[in-house]
Amino acid sequence: MLRGGGPRRGARSREEFGFEYDRTAEERGSEEEAERELRERRGRVERRVEPLSEESHGRFDEQWGEVERVFVDNPERSIEMADRTVSDVLAERNFVSDAGQSDEETEQSLAVMHPDVADDYREARRIRAEVVGRSAGGADEGPDEESTEELRQAIRKYRAVYEKLVH
Repeated sequence: MLRGGGPRRGARSREEFGFEYDRTAEERGSEEEAERELRERRGRVERRVEPLSEESHGRFDEQWGEVERVFVDNPERSIEMADRTVSDVLAERNFVSDAGQSDEETEQSLAVMHPDVADDYREARRIRAEVVGRSAGGADEGPDEESTEELRQAIRKYRAVYEKLVH
């Protein structure tokens, strides 16, 4: 039984933080430590995260529209644009605390505020890195059918994150 609230508290935290709770508990070796860390992290992130201005909403919606238009002819370029757009939104909303912040810290900040899309973000970035890495080592041909499907999945995942952060 966990101190300070017992199993019910752990269940509430698991519901509140989603898969991030289990991931952190496994890393820390304790549900109590995971809960403490996630609550502290959420407090830090909540103090600095800001909503987007109407102007920013419009600008990012235009950027996202371009991401989707480009996908038809150039899915690899589109995935890079999607990653950049989501990264720009994260930075503008202050999920990125400084230029030296690691990708993992950005993912953790997103996870405590929006656990429902944190895994989408991680998976989209993983797919992007994998497909871009393969194409960098290959010929100058476009992506194959399998890569295009992976990129389509990544775009969907980036879209879920984008929608959560912007709308």
